[in-house]
Amino acid sequence: MSAPGFTPLSAPAAPYGAADLDLHVPDSLSTRSRADLRAPVDPQVFVNPYTRPLPSYEQTFSSPGYEARPAPTSGFAVAALVCGIAGVFLLVPALFAIGFGHAGLWHTRSNARTGRGLAIGGMVLGYAVALVVALVVLATWIASQ
Repeated sequence: MSAPGFTPLSAPAAPYGAADLDLHVPDSLSTRSRADLRAPVDPQVFVNPYTRPLPSYEQTFSSPGYEARPAPTSGFAVAALVCGIAGVFLLVPALFAIGFGHAGLWHTRSNARTGRGLAIGGMVLGYAVALVVALVVLATWIASQ
């Protein structure tokens, strides 16, 4: 109902449950059963003036797909292994191998970086060289007594 001399801008709202509403839903967007949801969707449904044509279902799912980038290697772990190998010959870098190895283990514990084995290898070499040096120093000290 409207007041005399008043023209509404839009049609009055239809009452709840009105059956005379004519909604045009394309067949491609209509509701499908669960078993039918696994069927490929026609890519042309999504093509409009604002999108580019989509590739076919076979083109989309025939390639290997997107692969995640591999996690980066921890620089501390690499440095630990390099210092551990150099420490076998030069003795001083073995101490750095121990420190870098512990830092490398700390960086790789959340699996955000790889190189846990490198860090452990560097630490083992560092501790082994440090143990050999300690035994040599202890043996020389005992022999000089």
